[in-house]
Amino acid sequence: MSIVRFNQLRYDKVVEIEQIEVESTNRPDVTHKYRKALFFLIREGLVRTLDKIRSKKDKEFSTSNYLTKIVVSHQGENLVNYSTQTSREKDHFVVDNRFYKYDGEIFGETLHYNQYCRAETAGRTYYELAVEESTTAPVKEDKGVFVYGLGDYSRVYIAPNLSKSAKMFCVDYSYQLAKNYAEKFGYKNFGLVPKDSYPYLENTVYPLAIIATYHSDHTRIAKEIFKKNEDTIIFIEKPPCVTITDIDDLIGLYNSGAKLEIGYNRRYIPICRTIRKRIFQHQKVITISVKEILISKNHWYFWENQGTRITGNLTHWIDLSNYWIKGHPIEINLLDSNSEDETLSASILYSEGSLVNLTVSDKGNSLRGVQEFIEIRTKDETYFIKDFVSVTTYHKTGKKSISKKRIRNKGHDKMYIDLLSTYKNRARAFYEKEDMIKTGLTTFFMSKMYRENIRNLNIARDMDVYLKK
Repeated sequence: MSIVRFNQLRYDKVVEIEQIEVESTNRPDVTHKYRKALFFLIREGLVRTLDKIRSKKDKEFSTSNYLTKIVVSHQGENLVNYSTQTSREKDHFVVDNRFYKYDGEIFGETLHYNQYCRAETAGRTYYELAVEESTTAPVKEDKGVFVYGLGDYSRVYIAPNLSKSAKMFCVDYSYQLAKNYAEKFGYKNFGLVPKDSYPYLENTVYPLAIIATYHSDHTRIAKEIFKKNEDTIIFIEKPPCVTITDIDDLIGLYNSGAKLEIGYNRRYIPICRTIRKRIFQHQKVITISVKEILISKNHWYFWENQGTRITGNLTHWIDLSNYWIKGHPIEINLLDSNSEDETLSASILYSEGSLVNLTVSDKGNSLRGVQEFIEIRTKDETYFIKDFVSVTTYHKTGKKSISKKRIRNKGHDKMYIDLLSTYKNRARAFYEKEDMIKTGLTTFFMSKMYRENIRNLNIARDMDVYLKK
C-alpha cells in the first residue's frame, strides 16, 4: 500500500474536490464525568489525570472527518480517488495512491472512503500517479527521537516521558495533529507520512524511533526504518504484528540484527516482574477477567486490516501470560457471544502443562476504565491481583500477605524509562524474538478463530516451526 501526500502527486490539474463532514467521535460520551475524573485522580495521580483531560479537551488536537472525493485530470483522463480527510486544505490531504477512471460513481455501490484499509476493486484498473521526491538535505545529527502516530496515547504516555530527549521528527496522517504536536512538545520537524521523516532518519547517526500508528502500519514502518538506518532503536507499540506476513517480516528483522523493542507495558509493572521471578519455573493455572473500554462501531480497531479487538487489546493479556509461563502455547479454545463488542472467553494450553483462561468484554461499569482481575495458582502458592492496586498472596507456609497501593500502575512510565536507558546505554533490548513469536502467533491464531468461528485449534506444530526460524 502506498500512502502519500496528495501534494506530492503529479497530475495536470484538480477537476473537483467534494467533501462531506461525518461523525468523527469513536468513543461513546462519558457519563458521570466528575466522578470519573475523581476516580482517575485517586488511582493514576494528578499529572496523568490532567494529561488525559487535556488531551481530550485540547481543541488543537480535535479533528473533524470529511468523506472526500478528488477528481484530477491526467494525460487526457479524469481520475478519481476517495478518502477520509481531517482537513479541507488539499495540501494537507493524505491518500492511497490509487486513482480510477471517473465515470460518475465508482463501483456503482456504496463508496469506500478509507484509504488506510484498501477495498476490493473487482479487478478494476487503477493508476498510480508519479510521486515527486523530496529534495530536502537535512544536516547530520548525532541523536534524535522520531515518533510515528500522535493520538491520545502518544500525547498522554509517550510525550511526557520524552520531555528531556532530543526530539527530531513526529509524523501523523493528520496535518493538524502533526503540526500541533511538534509545536507543543518541541519537535524540530513534522510530517504527514513516514516517508517525510526518512531523509532525517538517514542523517541521524543513532536515532530512536517509536511507532504508535494504526496496527497495520507497525511492521511496515519498522522495515522501512531499518532499511534507512540499521542503527535505529525501533520501539513498536503493541501489537507489533497483525498478519502472518508481519510475523515473518519481524523475524527477518530480528535475524538481520535489528534493534527491536516491543511495547507490552504490563511486563514492566513491578508486581508482574516479582511474580515472574517466583513462579516462572512452575506449572500454573492463570485466570484473567478484563473489563475493556467502550468504543464505538466506527472505531478503527474494527477495521478489517487491524485484526480484531483481540489484536488491539486482548493481546496484552496473552503477552502477560507468556511472560509468566516458561513454555509456549500449543492449543487454544475460544467461545464468543456473537455480540458486536467482541465479548469472548479463551483458554490456552501451554507446552509444559500450564493453563490460561481469559474472559474479556466491555460489559460492566465503565467509570474506572480498563479493569483487570487476575488469579495465579501454582502447586503451593496463590496470587490475586485486583486491578493492579492490591495483591493478595497465599504463601506455601499458609501465610497470607496483602500489598496495596493507591496509584494504579500499568507499567507505561517504567517501560519508557527502560527504553530511554536502553537507547542511552546502547543496551540489549528487553523483548526477545521468542517473545514476539509466542505472543504474535497466539494473537494471530486467536483472531483467526474469532473471525472464522473456530472453537478449537492446535497450534503446536506452527509454534514449533516459527520458534526455530
